[in-house]
Amino acid sequence: MTNNPKPRIEIENIIKKSNIDRKHFFEVDKLAYRQIIDKTISKFIHCIDKLDFNLQRGYLRYNPKLRCIGIKCPNHNEWWQWFRLLSSICPNNTEVVYIMFVGDDYVWVYEAFLPEIVEVLFQGSPIGDGDCYIISKKFEWLIGYSDDGDCITCVDNGTCFNFNSIKLINGQIKVFLHTE
Repeated sequence: MTNNPKPRIEIENIIKKSNIDRKHFFEVDKLAYRQIIDKTISKFIHCIDKLDFNLQRGYLRYNPKLRCIGIKCPNHNEWWQWFRLLSSICPNNTEVVYIMFVGDDYVWVYEAFLPEIVEVLFQGSPIGDGDCYIISKKFEWLIGYSDDGDCITCVDNGTCFNFNSIKLINGQIKVFLHTE
């Protein structure tokens, strides 16, 4: 995979423009990329064969052994503001998490705190032309978004996400258990 630099350049420009503290949003050491990507795939993605190591459009093939909660935003004029829901749906919104920006020709992996993630996504939404995954550093849960999908997905073992707190976000939000 080539790593298209355009999404990274956009992210870096947003960090500078928004004066984001580099201790709160920073790129993961490139030597760690493969390990983080592989662990994310092995935990959250249903691989059809051993060669299926791709996160692009992962929302279409989450691990069926895990719970997948879908959140639809019916107001199509504001669909891109999904990230404003993060503080309500993240199991622990004070911890550092991984955020991956994934497209056909790139994967960029960062560590960040939730407020900085929201700022970057707000300034560059959607970043690139692909997917965005927010993953706990312990790989306990994943929040996924795809610019060609129409919902946010929350994937866990059944203990991290709370349906009730998600439903109370806004009357326009539809929460459902995602099934294949």
